[in-house]
Formats: sequence, C-alpha cells, structure tokens
Amino acid sequence: MSREILIVGSGFMGTSMARALKNCDISCLETHQAYLATLENLSIYKNIFSDVSDVEGKFDLIIVCTRQKDVLEHISYFSTKFPESLITDISSSKNFLQEADLPSNFVSSHPICGSHKVGPEDAEPDLFKGKEVIIIDSAHHENLVKLESFWSSLEAKTTIMNFSEHDKNYALLSHFPHLFSFIYREILDEEDIDYKKFSGDSLKEILRLSESNKHLWSEIFLDNKDNLEYIKEKLKKKLL
Repeated sequence: MSREILIVGSGFMGTSMARALKNCDISCLETHQAYLATLENLSIYKNIFSDVSDVEGKFDLIIVCTRQKDVLEHISYFSTKFPESLITDISSSKNFLQEADLPSNFVSSHPICGSHKVGPEDAEPDLFKGKEVIIIDSAHHENLVKLESFWSSLEAKTTIMNFSEHDKNYALLSHFPHLFSFIYREILDEEDIDYKKFSGDSLKEILRLSESNKHLWSEIFLDNKDNLEYIKEKLKKKLL
C-alpha cells in the first residue's frame, strides 16, 4: 500500500479518507481558508499546504478530491511536478477526463459513498468501508494494481469499468436521481403547498438528495448531459 500520500482538497471526502488511512504519512493541499483551522485541530496530517506552489515532498499516491472543474488542472500540475507519483481523482462523472490528454501516471477512481456533507468537520473514518469503488481501466496494469491495493486498504471493494460504461451506469444509478430530486424540490417550492408539513417519509427520502451541494452537482449534470438526456427521453416515453 502507498506510504506517502498527498490529498488535494481536504473537505468531507478527502478528510474521511485521511482519517481512515493507517500506517501512512499523509499530507494535504487545502486552499479553503475556513477548513484550515479544523484540519490543524484534527492532527491527521504530516503537512498541510495552503498554496499549490508550496507542495513539496515525495509521494507514492496523490488523490485529487476537489470540485470537478478543478480536477484537470490539478492532474496536469501534479503529474508534471511529481512524475513518479500515481495520481487519481474521485470525480462522479468522467466524460471531461475521457476527452482530455491524460498523463500515463493517472488512473481515475470513483468511490460510491458520497454525502450531502461538505466540510472536514463531518468526516467519517468508516465512509469507504464495504463500499464500491469504480476504477477506470488503464493500459498501465501496474498502476491499476497499486490503486486497487490502496482502496482495499480502506476496506472498499473495487470494480474496473471504462469511461463510457461508468458514465452510462452512474447517470442511471446516481446522477438522474439527484437531478430529479433537485427539480422536484424546485417544483414544490413553486407551488402553494406546505409540503414540509404535509409530506410523509417517502417524499422526504426523495428530497434528501437535493440537500447535496448544488454547485458540485451542476458540474456533474453538465458533464454527463448526453446520458441524462437519454434517460429523460426514455422516461418521457414511459410516462406517455
């Protein structure tokens, strides 16, 4: 398993990962000023960098846990600065990566264990335990094996898919349900009905997904729009 690890973006997911790792030297890059005091108090990091230009060291694995809009920039920067490091991300959709010129030391991941929580203060050390992690197939078999070993160390299960298979599957399993929840809440807000008072648990469960970070999910919806459009058209035919 990787011993020297850099986590880029230590919000809910990144910090949960750091808290779960054992027998590793972990550093993080976190530019969100509101998170830095919390991370210092947690005492889980060997180094905390607040500026990308300050990151130094030798890392076996670099995990990009930022918003999707920033992922490619980080992959490009860190693959150049640390060419011997294996780099992965945790993005929920992969179309933007499929269309990019990716470095040979990058292999993409997607842990299926997100939450509406966003900050390090809510991190859960058992978040990945027993969960599925999708690893995107790579021509570099050695890197795939290393990444599978890393996720196994967090007691996660791994499955390998290609980019297109991943985005089609998770449009159905995750992205469209979230999109529906956001839209349905908007519809309810526009109507003259106190749905918070009169609804039962079933509606609350549907709307729970809309408590997620809307800006983050907007990036996912836009990136996987073709698969979402396909589901929308199929749903229209089923409803008519």
